[in-house]
Amino acid sequence: GWTKPINGSSRQDKENWIKSKYQWKGFLNDKLPDINVAEKKIHYSKVLFEAARNADVLGVAEALAYGGAVDWKNPEENGKTALHVCALSHPMNSGEIWQGIECAELMLQNGAKLGTMDDSTQGVLDSAVIGNGERKMVEFLSARLQQ
Repeated sequence: GWTKPINGSSRQDKENWIKSKYQWKGFLNDKLPDINVAEKKIHYSKVLFEAARNADVLGVAEALAYGGAVDWKNPEENGKTALHVCALSHPMNSGEIWQGIECAELMLQNGAKLGTMDDSTQGVLDSAVIGNGERKMVEFLSARLQQ
């Protein structure tokens, strides 16, 4: 186990604590202990994809924490990434708080690229416009492209 450093701990102890938490993800309970790293990455990339489709910001965050890849292209969805399907998301029910933009921002902060093309050579903004995405999402993606 990892021991949390105290005020008098050495710099090395503090660095090891930080690395164990963020780099090695030593504090996550492994939900899939019996499969290899590559299979876990694919599994959590699929979880990320579905969370993004549903604009589930907590689901996106959890999938990223467990190793979901923002650049994973779903072969069953024309090579779209999680950001593509997030751009197409809509509120599930009227009156529901939609968190599509928050999901997109989280994925962009974790390395997702707006210019990533699907198998039809559509970028994320193209998918949002052609697929009748939410107006707020189209405006958000347009602003991000201009930065």
